[in-house]
Parts: sequence; structure tokens; C-alpha cells
Amino acid sequence: MNVLSFSTIAENIKNEISKKCGLNLSQTRILLYFDQNDNTALKMGDLADNLKISLSTLSRQLQQKKTVSFITVKRSERDSSKTVLLNETGLQKVVQLRRELKEIEESLLQGLSKQEIASFNHTVNELVQKSEK
Repeated sequence: MNVLSFSTIAENIKNEISKKCGLNLSQTRILLYFDQNDNTALKMGDLADNLKISLSTLSRQLQQKKTVSFITVKRSERDSSKTVLLNETGLQKVVQLRRELKEIEESLLQGLSKQEIASFNHTVNELVQKSEK
């Protein structure tokens, strides 16, 4: 197996998302995180932990002009914490992103049987779990 193939596939997916949705990788991760978690508001520290990035990196990412248009940041009245969630623009962008990701996935898996796709998904999930340890 050529491990560098993963990088090639990831780069192609990233480029397609950029071309079709106008999103960079950090914006994609943020949108997908909130989509997968029912757009539940989170403190910035918790969001950074869940995305496995530093708070300063998250703060920089959230300050990007396009990212600002997708989120609502609320300052706590009790302490200095801030909570983040997607606004209506962000929720609409997630719908577009999911649609484009489905097309990308179909294109990548074109020509494979349902059984081959299931086996591939299982193997990829196992690799992801091992890499997270």
C-alpha cells in the first residue's frame, strides 16, 4: 500500500471542496463538526478540544472573514468565555457542503459494488480509530 495515496486523495477532496463550496479545510471542519453535533453551542475551549486544535488556532480560524459569516459568537455574562454555533448562513452552507461531499464520495467510489464500498468504509474507519490512539 502506498501511504502517500491518502495524501493525494485528501488533497483532491480539499481542492474540490474549495472549488465547489469556496471553503478551506478549517472552515469545512468547523461546519461539519456543528452539523454532526446538531449545531449545539459550545464554549470555544471545548470546541478547540473537540477539533483537536489549540484555542489560539481556533480563535484565528474563527476570525477569518468567511468563517465569521457562518458563526455566531456569544460572550458569557458570567466569565470571559465565549460560545460558538452556526448562524443561518452557516447552516445553509452546511447543506451545500453535504451535497458536494456526497458527489465527491460518489465520484471516488464509482465502479465499486455495495459490498466493496462497505468493506472500504469499514477498513477506513478502523484506520481512523487506530490513528486517534
